[in-house]
Amino acid sequence: MRVKKVESENKSLLKKIEADQTEIDILKVQVAELEEEKARRYEQNKYFELKNKELEVAKAVKEHELYMMNKVIENKLDKSIEQRFEEIEVEEVRAKHQAEINAQMKDKGKSVESSVNAERSIVLATNPESPIQNPVPISVVSAIFEEDVLHEDMG
Repeated sequence: MRVKKVESENKSLLKKIEADQTEIDILKVQVAELEEEKARRYEQNKYFELKNKELEVAKAVKEHELYMMNKVIENKLDKSIEQRFEEIEVEEVRAKHQAEINAQMKDKGKSVESSVNAERSIVLATNPESPIQNPVPISVVSAIFEEDVLHEDMG
């Protein structure tokens, strides 16, 4: 009876060993899959690192080209690009302001051509000691008054 008991315990232990071995085999497969995934991600990271370096080099080349083009433009303009941008912005503001003045004059029924002719007739002072170095067009001054001013109101 004791032998039968030991044999049955032995059988149950063998079954347990088989189940544990199966579980060990499953875990080995999972470990192998995880190792493959790790290797794949490592290779992918290496690829992205190389691609990133490539893009950084391309960006540096583009920045250098832009820098060199800016230098060429500055040499052609005899002034910095920032100065030229400021000049262009000032010209745009003046053009916008002139368009507003022309619109106001059209609304009031006045001729736009007279203000254009008045601006063209302004001549810069050639004397560097002259107090008027940057005259303002007369049409700009007229835009200050929103209403017509009567001669009686001035006196």
